Amino acid sequence: MPPSGWYDDPEHPWTWRYWDGARWTDHRAPMWVAPPRDPMSLSMWFERSLAAVKVAARRIGLVLLVPWTMLGVAGWVLVVSTLDGRRGREVRRLLDLDENSFGGSDAVDLTDAEADRVWELTQQMFWSALPWFVLLGVIFALVSAWSVALAVRAGSVRVAESGTGPSPVESVGGLMSAAGRRVPGVLASGVVVSLVFLGVWIVASLPVVLVAVLDAGGAAIVLTSVFVVLLAGAVATWLWVRVSLAVVLAAVGGHGIGVRRSWELTSGQFWYAAGRLVITGLIAGALSGAVNSVAGFGQFLSLVVYLAIVLSLQVVVTAASMLITASCHLVTIDQLERSLDQR
Repeated sequence: MPPSGWYDDPEHPWTWRYWDGARWTDHRAPMWVAPPRDPMSLSMWFERSLAAVKVAARRIGLVLLVPWTMLGVAGWVLVVSTLDGRRGREVRRLLDLDENSFGGSDAVDLTDAEADRVWELTQQMFWSALPWFVLLGVIFALVSAWSVALAVRAGSVRVAESGTGPSPVESVGGLMSAAGRRVPGVLASGVVVSLVFLGVWIVASLPVVLVAVLDAGGAAIVLTSVFVVLLAGAVATWLWVRVSLAVVLAAVGGHGIGVRRSWELTSGQFWYAAGRLVITGLIAGALSGAVNSVAGFGQFLSLVVYLAIVLSLQVVVTAASMLITASCHLVTIDQLERSLDQR
């Protein structure tokens, strides 16, 4: 007699039945095995991306918010100090910004002299604050590069398909240090990718400029502009899919600024990569839209308070969007590398 255990049920196909060592019992179980899942599928990509986001958020979410909060406070102080200076107070008085809630007041009727004065004061405030805005822009670029590198390091390229997290496990200090070393590469990658798109639009503008110089007429300029915009948009979209992974690859390391590797991974996989990039963008965009809709309820407050609310919310959105984008792109890169290995 066979030992006790689960065996094929002689009465029902595709069913397990328990044999107690002497006779069949009434305990049955379906003989069902989950079909193997395609590791390249969209559902697998989504599950692994969600797992990567959770892991990264749990490990470095609060750490990521610290520099962005400081940057948001610095921006708020700069804007408020500009509006609270002598010129700023005069502009607020002319526009009745102190008498009316922001976004809730009626249009202010200005004389031509008052409108000219507002424009003059606005220009003066802009030029006086420009050096500080440039400094904030530089800091923004550095914090952005560090944030992407930190999210990449925390999420790991090879996120476990079970969703248990990255391996090997590093301390937060180790993650921050490693991210700092990747900042130059991430910045260089971002600059190169931006220059690629800038070059596309510069080249696309040349036919319009040529038609305008030749004085071919308004209709010719309009038709040329429409054609150029459509063509340049198609080229820019194609390039976006081919090089968008470069920044994350630069953060991973081992591939320089990542442009060449991004080009290799997306070769012959345009729609494969485009779908994942679009979904990632929609998720990050939906988060930003939800937060902006909440910020809209604060427009009845004063301008200073409203700016504080908006900048605080944008800090959270920016940090979260970078974390989501980096994590999703990591899994996209992993799938494309698997596909490349199978070719």
